[in-house]
Amino acid sequence: MDVVVIGGSAAGLKAACRISRLQPNTRIRVLVKDRYFAYSNCGLPYFLSGEIESFDSLISTPNNTIKNEKYFREVKGIEILPSHEVVDIDRAARLVRCVNIEQNTEATFPYDKLVISTGATPIIPAIPGYEAEGVYTFTKPEDAIKLRRELQSKEIDKVLIIGGGFIGLELCDAFTALWGVDVELVELQNQLLSGLLDIDLARLVETELTANGITLQLGCGCREIVMDSGRLCVFDHSGDMIQADRIILTTGVRPNSLLAKEAGLEIGVTSGIKVNDHLQTTDPDIYAAGDCVEIPNAVDGHAGVWPLGSLASRMGRVVGDNICDGDSGFGPVVGTMVLKMFDLTIGSVGLSRSDCVDKGYELGESWGTFHDRLNYYPDAVPLNAKLIYDKSNGKLLGFQAVSKGRIVHTLNLAAQIIRTGGTLDDLNDIEHAYAPPYALPFDPLHYLGYIAENSLTAGVKLISPMEFANLPDDTLILDVRIPSEIEGTPLNMGDRRMAAIPVEELRSRLNEITHNGQVVTVCQMGSRSWDAALMLRRAGFENVGILAGGALFLPQSLQN
Repeated sequence: MDVVVIGGSAAGLKAACRISRLQPNTRIRVLVKDRYFAYSNCGLPYFLSGEIESFDSLISTPNNTIKNEKYFREVKGIEILPSHEVVDIDRAARLVRCVNIEQNTEATFPYDKLVISTGATPIIPAIPGYEAEGVYTFTKPEDAIKLRRELQSKEIDKVLIIGGGFIGLELCDAFTALWGVDVELVELQNQLLSGLLDIDLARLVETELTANGITLQLGCGCREIVMDSGRLCVFDHSGDMIQADRIILTTGVRPNSLLAKEAGLEIGVTSGIKVNDHLQTTDPDIYAAGDCVEIPNAVDGHAGVWPLGSLASRMGRVVGDNICDGDSGFGPVVGTMVLKMFDLTIGSVGLSRSDCVDKGYELGESWGTFHDRLNYYPDAVPLNAKLIYDKSNGKLLGFQAVSKGRIVHTLNLAAQIIRTGGTLDDLNDIEHAYAPPYALPFDPLHYLGYIAENSLTAGVKLISPMEFANLPDDTLILDVRIPSEIEGTPLNMGDRRMAAIPVEELRSRLNEITHNGQVVTVCQMGSRSWDAALMLRRAGFENVGILAGGALFLPQSLQN
């Protein structure tokens, strides 16, 4: 059997290796357009930052063997053909035609089975001048290698990053942590990580970003890029000018599905290649995997594209199994994502608030601030998290978290429960490993479920961190923290009426609260606010709310 794989990244190479292992007599050719292959694309920001010293680390096995043509030929039994750009797929003749870019020659390869793993291409915003020297998209190794060389030779003093998604935030860290470059980030939306984080958590990320010296402009579009006196100049829509030595466009990616489309394969609504649960295209002898395919969302069944290395690797294995007469399935998925930015870890899975509103869910939300391990353990730090669910049936729709500590284990738990259609009730059944250095006796997901349940049954309204800043003027804000906490994280509420009574004294001082309107209780992390709110309810106060997540969920909390 002849198998041709188009693309030399995670999905394509995993498929090739799986086929070689299951059917070692198969002839496998991998056609790679670029010079580099088998590299960790996710590692490029860390190579740029200097955390990873050598690019070879990104193309090496765990025992430091370089994954070059010789390695794949002699160890895996796979023929890698770099600099071979595929220009046509002849499905009737079962031929792939390509051009050897280095030699300027043409070649044709027959196939019995074909794998398309062409990845994604950068979305280039319609900004005149984007082709100027010094403007990068940071989507290939050459970008990272050249930028690292320029940083080492001190050619770069200022970088402008256009786009506040995952890569843009990773690059803010990469340019400043070791190199000390001045960085400005421009984002067209009014928040960072739009579509991945809701604005209440995004504000925490934005605060951390500016605390690390990044100049941030939100709601700012770019009109034109010009070169002036050896520097790049960007004019925003208001006519203001930003100067920089380099510009990085991190405005997203789209599936690279043109080759498949030209071959007559069906393309989905997201521009990704349409595949079934065996990752077959509309031609049963052609498979597709990785960032170029469209996969349904497990929450609502809607199609999506998921440029994630973890999913691409799994897709490759499924393709390899099925080409070798297996019966492996893939999807649907929930898009579990995690990001490191300076000391902050940011994670999300499932739908965002705006997704849920657009799709007509009866939206329910709960917020909480916890510790990433038992609070008395020396390394414990706060963890801000949010759960999104459908009030009509309790179905979990999304989870988001931000912390300077550990969130991945909780993020992965949430992903599995959401993927299987779990509800608030299912959170009660979570069984997790616990020891003070690693976790809490209750996982944050337990707590978020309890908070959601309590808000539905106890007559206490959850006031989101974003709502808190816009409470009606006649609201009484009851701060139940101790004086040292109030001093360390003060509330700036303008002229609103405020009272400060530690929760330990509240029961005996309830007579001091004579307010007839809404009362919102505030503590540092949320739990004492509940105690205070319940005391008020039992005392006859009807309009009672709590600041969900406490003062440490407010944007200024990470500045302290």
